[in-house]
Amino acid sequence: MTGMSAGEAFAEGAWVTDTNGRRWLDFGSFGLHLLGHRHPEVVKACVDQLGRVALSTKILGNEEATVCAERLIASVDALMDGVIFANSGAEAIEIALKMVKASTGRQRVLALKKSYHGKSNAALSISDTLSGQSGNHSGSFNTTFVDPENRDAIHAALSSGSVAGVFVEPVQGEGGIIEIPPDTLFWIAKQCRTHGAIFVMDEIQTGLGRCGKVWAADHGQLQPDIVTAGKTLGGGVLPLSAVIFARRRLTTAATDPVLHASTFAASPLATRVGSTVVDLVQQEPFLDRVQQLGTVVRSGLESRIGQLKGVVDVRGHGLMIGVECASPDFAGEVVIEAAKRNLLITFCLSNPRVIRIYPPAVTSDSDVKLGLDALCESVRAAGAHLDVNSDTNKEPKNAHC
Repeated sequence: MTGMSAGEAFAEGAWVTDTNGRRWLDFGSFGLHLLGHRHPEVVKACVDQLGRVALSTKILGNEEATVCAERLIASVDALMDGVIFANSGAEAIEIALKMVKASTGRQRVLALKKSYHGKSNAALSISDTLSGQSGNHSGSFNTTFVDPENRDAIHAALSSGSVAGVFVEPVQGEGGIIEIPPDTLFWIAKQCRTHGAIFVMDEIQTGLGRCGKVWAADHGQLQPDIVTAGKTLGGGVLPLSAVIFARRRLTTAATDPVLHASTFAASPLATRVGSTVVDLVQQEPFLDRVQQLGTVVRSGLESRIGQLKGVVDVRGHGLMIGVECASPDFAGEVVIEAAKRNLLITFCLSNPRVIRIYPPAVTSDSDVKLGLDALCESVRAAGAHLDVNSDTNKEPKNAHC
């Protein structure tokens, strides 16, 4: 038995303790806990803000939201000058969709194959492998999915003058930890500017240190019109997301606060946490730690399990790492075996052959070794259980994207 029937009772750093007193090493958490559970500076900011004001009246000014917006804008290193806050990644995508359609007067949207942008109704419509879920079909939302390397198809769509915006993840998380080459991102951005479409960079999962940089994409070069942020922005304690945008590329109607007003968004409590997170992830020692741990984990996995028949590839940037397995059954068995060893991992929602390895940046060296040992043992145990040959003569693959 895996022992996963108990509930979460306590969490700190990289560890979660359940209601039976069992301790679990968290290498998953859907990308929320880059800073670990209850990071002391984040908790301190929460406690301090709770002693002042938590939720906004939406009538008077909100200094904490203003400060957080300013820090986000400064961190992007692009010509951004506006921020709208939301409560979840999907909500941020909904806002971005409203903005691109209101600004251009167009209804068609381009998204990439293997993309994932959230599970609200419209966000599902631009999430390739989930767009047909719950009766939600991309056709009814006028969404076209394109292969990022098919430049002819992208050019044809954009040159038609019917596309409102293009939504891109610099590294597709739920699609299997797949990097979109920087030159492809730049080319798409340029095509958007040429043909009057809005270029939206979805950094909800990749941004704020996850990939070893503040942002996974080089926004200074790309100059996107909109960047969405979330997950890590909430510091592992509160839901918080943001839409960062360039007013020059959007109409006044598209950025009207009334259009995007939300009861709980931009609360003083959440945005105080957001400011703390933006400060923390921009510190050089923090980013160095993400890169160091990422290298240790990727190289360790590649050397110890990379040549097993059940493992197709190990790839990723920073602490956004994917282990592609030979089948969804094999990946599922690895997750079960890991649970038996007190290790929490998950597979990618849109590509269940790929296991996500997302250790918190605060994980100690000894705990990283513990997690690696447990994961590698789990892969071998899964291979034995499914009668998969342990070794193969396949060519070594680069552990980096």
